[in-house]
Amino acid sequence: MAHRVQSVSMIDQNILQAIFIGGEVIQYDLRKMLSILPQFQEIINDPSLASKVHADTGGYGVSWSDDLDLDSETIWEDGVFIRIESVDPSLALASSLARAREYAMLTQKQLSEKTGIYQSDISKLERGNANPSILTLKRLADAMDMTLKIEFVPKK
Repeated sequence: MAHRVQSVSMIDQNILQAIFIGGEVIQYDLRKMLSILPQFQEIINDPSLASKVHADTGGYGVSWSDDLDLDSETIWEDGVFIRIESVDPSLALASSLARAREYAMLTQKQLSEKTGIYQSDISKLERGNANPSILTLKRLADAMDMTLKIEFVPKK
């Protein structure tokens, strides 16, 4: 299951903060990378480079430059969990669908073939750029051999 970064920023010259699509906020100490990849010292030493951090397209990592990047799984596994932020329901749905599809070991094309839903529409759903009907969600769940669960929870 791939954890995807929604947004990222530097807290200081050493600490990267990533917000994942599910709303999880994780901080990662870049000094951990120095023994593995000494080029990360460049980020720590250069505040202008640190400010250029951005989430890669698709959210599978973060980058500062063409030569400096870090994958989302490293941040997820080795970072420090801080909190869960409120997330837009369409982004939560997008993340949930992508994780479920990956758990079912299906590509978007394979899921498309099983459901009759265009691959491009599945892609839009996984990016949070579509509003599916409950029937569409049920078709997707059935094709992945999963149960669809929709719930209302009280506001805090």
